[in-house]
Amino acid sequence: MTRRLPWLAVSAAFAACSPAPIERAQGGGSAAPTAAPTPVGSLVGEYRVAGIDGEALDLPFALTLSIDERSIVNEGVCGGDAWDYRLEGTKLELTRTRSPDPACLATVRVHPVVLRLPAAIDAATRAGRTQSNGIEFSGGGHSVTLYSQ
Repeated sequence: MTRRLPWLAVSAAFAACSPAPIERAQGGGSAAPTAAPTPVGSLVGEYRVAGIDGEALDLPFALTLSIDERSIVNEGVCGGDAWDYRLEGTKLELTRTRSPDPACLATVRVHPVVLRLPAAIDAATRAGRTQSNGIEFSGGGHSVTLYSQ
């Protein structure tokens, strides 16, 4: 019995150091589905993109979104991205209104996550409040987690 006790302590220490699972949208590849999103009410605000497709972002730069009553704007590279949106409960309808200039994109070097953000937003069909009080856009196997700035 005394031989097992040190191994139990080591196992407990490793378990305590393991990162917590990241919230994922249903269909986003998570083994266990997350709870249904809570309606947000209003998306208006300035946001930091904290995660894409269930992966927390740890970048040397910030990805941000500005959202007003009718549009979502990412002032990214080469003119950025924008969408008009309609939100009813947790149902999100998006219409792309601006995309980066392809000629510009062909000449610049960008971090791959910069290109993953608009693709994940394009796929979104739901918006809801997360358990950690963030906002998550999800749908089509993708998700974007936002926190107020």
